[in-house]
Amino acid sequence: MAELTGNEILARCLKAQGVKDLFFIMGGPMLDAELSCIKEGIRLIDTRHEQGASYMAQAYSRVTQGPGVCMAASGPATLNFGTGLANALIDCCPVVAIGGSSPISQFGRQVFQEIDQVKCLEGQVKYADRVHNLKRIPQQVNFAFQTALLGKPGPVYLDFPGDVLYSKVEEDQVDWSY
Repeated sequence: MAELTGNEILARCLKAQGVKDLFFIMGGPMLDAELSCIKEGIRLIDTRHEQGASYMAQAYSRVTQGPGVCMAASGPATLNFGTGLANALIDCCPVVAIGGSSPISQFGRQVFQEIDQVKCLEGQVKYADRVHNLKRIPQQVNFAFQTALLGKPGPVYLDFPGDVLYSKVEEDQVDWSY
């Protein structure tokens, strides 16, 4: 059985959720996640600023009546989603925002761009969570999409630490069930 990285699992999950377009700015630790999305046939639309990516995801959700998806690098890049996500929350638009973050194994050591992005974005989204376990990425991604769409629609945020994204796991150990 083949090994998969968290990046590849994330891309497969987005494809399984029906994501066709994703708004982003290239940056670490999301570089391989973005490449994996391209390999899965997801069109990546590069924006000039992360705030623009979140606003574009909101507009996309309004036009398609489905979730808009945006992705950003760690630290300030992810925090730049804030205004667009707050606007999506007020306008009841389902947006799934995905941000890279500092390695979970290094939290609390003030490593490069370490900010508790989940805590920072909680007030601007319906739901915010951090991914800790590669094997459960499909469940967390599915839950994020369901939360964005069900009840009163709105934005959600998923935080992907770099060491989770670049870790590997045997494909048969991933829990693909929802």
